[in-house]
Amino acid sequence: MMTLENKFKTLTETLGWTFINARRDYQNLASVADFIADAMEGVGVGETFLFLDPVIRAKKTSEYIDYSGNFMVLTKSDLDETTYADRKTKYIDPVIDILYGTFYNKLRCDFSISDWRSIEVINVFDFNGDGVSMKFTLKG
Repeated sequence: MMTLENKFKTLTETLGWTFINARRDYQNLASVADFIADAMEGVGVGETFLFLDPVIRAKKTSEYIDYSGNFMVLTKSDLDETTYADRKTKYIDPVIDILYGTFYNKLRCDFSISDWRSIEVINVFDFNGDGVSMKFTLKG
């Protein structure tokens, strides 16, 4: 059986995005900054990443498990784009369309989705990432 992490990885790679599964707060802030910098080395504007935080599992029955957690989908944006409207149109809206369309529908094939909500994020990390932070609860 495919793990939830592997399902996210497969969906991410199918979309041409890079998948990163790691705690944002591991060890210390310097390690996280180094981890992000290593992952972003050589990345160009328009490249998209899905950062999956550790998944919370709550066993309900022998038939299913509840999963919950968070992930961010960030696209490296252009430093010259200074307005919120530019960033929203070029980097945030396309990600929202994919997450609430293709991504959501493919997860529904294997899971019951009871929570799927997002908030826009701008200028995340030191690589100028714009996109969406998602909270999810799945049963499968």
